[in-house]
Amino acid sequence: MRAVVFSRYGDESVLELVRRPAPVPADGEVLVEVRAAGVNPVDWKHREGAVRSDRPFPLGMGWDVAGVVRATVPGGPAVGEDVYGMLPLPYGGAYQELAVLPAAAVAPMPARLTYARAAAVPLAALTAWQALEAAGARSGTRVLVHAGAGGVGHFAVQFARHLGARVSATASARNLDFLRRLGVDEPIDRAAGGGTAGSAGAAGSAYDGAFDVVLDTVGGPVQHASWRLLRPGGTLVTLPEPVDEAHRLPGVTARRVIVTPDGEALRRIGALVDAGAVHVEVQSALPLEQAAEAHRVSREGRVRGKLVLTL
Repeated sequence: MRAVVFSRYGDESVLELVRRPAPVPADGEVLVEVRAAGVNPVDWKHREGAVRSDRPFPLGMGWDVAGVVRATVPGGPAVGEDVYGMLPLPYGGAYQELAVLPAAAVAPMPARLTYARAAAVPLAALTAWQALEAAGARSGTRVLVHAGAGGVGHFAVQFARHLGARVSATASARNLDFLRRLGVDEPIDRAAGGGTAGSAGAAGSAYDGAFDVVLDTVGGPVQHASWRLLRPGGTLVTLPEPVDEAHRLPGVTARRVIVTPDGEALRRIGALVDAGAVHVEVQSALPLEQAAEAHRVSREGRVRGKLVLTL
């Protein structure tokens, strides 16, 4: 089978399209013929060495899969069924023609989605879903999502709205209308800041103590400036990096969420997609041969929604 792998850590030039033996499912795993694979920031962080596994080189790439079941387990999806799912971190293996996933990590593919759009969902949507669960977001909660037009962000704002929260989100000026179309109550230009720490230098006082939940998808200065935006008893959820205890404020709960595969949650997310309650944004779908280009674009950090590789 064709597969994208890398044999040393480095920039996108280390990616190679090679021929590898097909993977063999272990107990409890299904074999999926991959029709599309999602691209996430964790992919290039893995390639650069910031996210590592205990497996030897060459290493596979990617965690998001949409495709067709070719071998299954008792009680699992049927052979020939369209599914989507997420491989467990940190073991990549989605940028290839065949992938193995735990049966519990896949779900029927939403009927209204193509393979490319379905592959954009699992890791980013599950991250948003699990982050909002960890924060206790619910009806009436005031939620701020940093980078609301990105992969995780555009799912988070929609899930928060579905829960009945009042949603604010930061984005670049070109994406503010996109946020409005997603149902964001208060889109905030991250360059202007508006006191939300949408950019590193734009932290004023307009929103101090305004939010019940802040979802930090950016890290660094954004995490540092987010503490004071929370009311006493509020919750900061950070995704790309651990909680920086040097900036902790009393009365605020903070936790890091690292996504885990969850086929049942993907079933529920798929139902929202099929009901028209959640939109899946794909900026570009590139062929597998252009994996390096997809990494370059993702690394630049200006992607609206998701990038996808097609097979």
